[in-house]
Order: sequence, then structure tokens, then C-alpha cells
Amino acid sequence: MALPPDTDDRIARHWAERLGCSPTASRESGVTVVAGSTDDTVRLIRRGDALVVAAPEQVRTSIETHREALADADLPATAAVERALADRGASVDAVYGPYGLGYVDEPSFSPVDSEARLLVGADEPAFERLQERVPDDEWARASPVFRPGQTAGLFRDGDLVAVATLTHLPFPDVGVVVDPEQRGRGYGRAVVSLITATAFDIDTGAVVRYRTRESAAASVALANSLGYERWARSAVLVLDQGSP
Repeated sequence: MALPPDTDDRIARHWAERLGCSPTASRESGVTVVAGSTDDTVRLIRRGDALVVAAPEQVRTSIETHREALADADLPATAAVERALADRGASVDAVYGPYGLGYVDEPSFSPVDSEARLLVGADEPAFERLQERVPDDEWARASPVFRPGQTAGLFRDGDLVAVATLTHLPFPDVGVVVDPEQRGRGYGRAVVSLITATAFDIDTGAVVRYRTRESAAASVALANSLGYERWARSAVLVLDQGSP
């Protein structure tokens, strides 16, 4: 189910405000280069034939001169960006993505019934024990936060096996983690469904985002099953420390 035009417009305006460009930049074919908010990362947002590149001011001109190569590059577009950065003696140190950026509003949402519930204060020790069982990089990527009444969890045999949380409304991100020993059983889908429903209970006008690596097939399928529609793709390239 496609997102309604008004929701699509809201998302486009939201990204335009974040990146400092026109909302049409995510709709019109071509490359838009804007000033990035940090000195060491290049962020790329692609939607169809439209690409927005947020680059540090010191390499922005070089990026702009390589628009044609970037327009044809698939994300994360590392090679095309490095060719542009070479003009400034810089290179890419780390690559994150590509990610799929999925969004859902309340009319498009397809919830599932489950035994997931919102956590209460007494659940904090179980939350901490789950964190101990999840690899540090996975936990950091999802960044779940223990907020009683605003964190969804699912228990099995007394153990918390999955949690999902939200960042701030009205465009919250979902952060979800599942115990590595309990994956493939629908627990992630259950807690994401509940926390998404909670976002709409708090604000019926919310538009919720689910970001996942495109290579994570199970995570992509989870989002699709709940009505999240991929709106765009993104990647973040971190510049090396020697960059100007």
C-alpha cells in the first residue's frame, strides 16, 4: 500500500529541513549537493533518479564537479565519491549502508497480534540482561532505550527476548533488537508492531521510520509486513582522518 500523497509530502519536507535543500530535491531527477552538518561524513539519500548529497564544506566543490558520476552510481557510491575526494587528497575511511528508509503512517499500518507489551519500571533488569546477550555493535546500531510505558518488549520463559523503542515524535525512528538465540520466530515483528501502534496512540499524525540494511532480508521483510514502505535509500561515508 503506497503512502498517501500528503504523507509523502511531509516526509519530503522533513528531509529538506534536515538537509537544507528544497523538498523537490527528493522528487526531481538529478544530483543536489548541500553542505553537511559534520566535517567528516558524506551522507547520500537516493530516491529513484533523485540524489541528495550532504558533504563537508571543504569537499563540497569537488563533489559538485562529479555530479554525473554520482548520478549513475548505485549506493553507497563509494568509488564515485572517492574519485571526487581525490581532488582534495581525501578518501573514504568507513562505509555505512546502503540502508532502506521505510515509513508508515496510521492508515497504512498493518499491526499484528502478539504477547508483546509495554515495559514497566520493574522490567529494567531484564532489559539490561538482554543488552548483555546482544553484540555491542548491534545494540549501538539500534540504540534501544529503556522508557517505561514507551518501550515494547516480549518475554519468553521469563527472559526478555526482544525490545523496540522510538525516538522523538512526530517523525520517530524505530530501534529494535532481538536476542541472537531467539531470532526467526517473529519476536522482532511483534515488538515493532506494538511500538509503532504506540506512536500512533501518542500522536495520530505521526509518521514512523524504520531504517534497515538492505542486505538484512529478514529485517526488510519485517518492515514490509507491517506496512512500512521504502521511501528512499541512504548511505553514510566517513572520511579518513587525513581529510582536509
